[in-house]
Amino acid sequence: MVQATTGALGPQCAFVRCVVPPRSGERVTLEIYFPDERPIQVTASVRARTRYDATMGFWADFVGDKAAQARIVRALGAAEQAARPIDRRATPRYAARFAVRFGSVDAFRREYATNISAGGLFIRTAEPPPMDALVDVALELPGGAPVEGKAVVVHRVTAEEAAQRGAEPGIGVQFVQGDDGFRQRIDQFVASLAGKDHATTRAPGTPTSTTSGRPRIPRD
Repeated sequence: MVQATTGALGPQCAFVRCVVPPRSGERVTLEIYFPDERPIQVTASVRARTRYDATMGFWADFVGDKAAQARIVRALGAAEQAARPIDRRATPRYAARFAVRFGSVDAFRREYATNISAGGLFIRTAEPPPMDALVDVALELPGGAPVEGKAVVVHRVTAEEAAQRGAEPGIGVQFVQGDDGFRQRIDQFVASLAGKDHATTRAPGTPTSTTSGRPRIPRD
């Protein structure tokens, strides 16, 4: 079982961000999670990569489950766009402040997150890693020990860009790997924030074109 997030999602296919993708042609089962929805389970075939596929992850084409595809359309609110994949966030983002350690084994930094969703977070830092960098993250959430996983940089604001825009410097990261404990703690924390503020809070520096839903990928 692998926890991951999607980079794009439509009724017929999804791009799944993950560290080690399955083989081309392999059949996988995806459990796609939306807010306030039961998980949607679909079988998918891993699409062959091309020389243009530089992003970490893989395309998965759904295999013949019309009922599941219809649920995805309804969850996305995209019935009128059912013929093409779309790229929009389905998980709300909430303002929050907590410490995050991130980086590689050789160079860890401790900074602060300014917002979080079920699929990722924004970390304020004056020295943002490059786009598409894979980073280890340790989130110091309330109520327990830090939770650790992996994330990929999907949005980047340098100090110079932040000064020009009147925004915060830092990185938006998308979770690409974590165990069930990681997922559970994040879901609990986001749910607690949602209970305090039913309206979605968009904080400065929030990326606008990341995920729609998040899949778990059961593997034998």
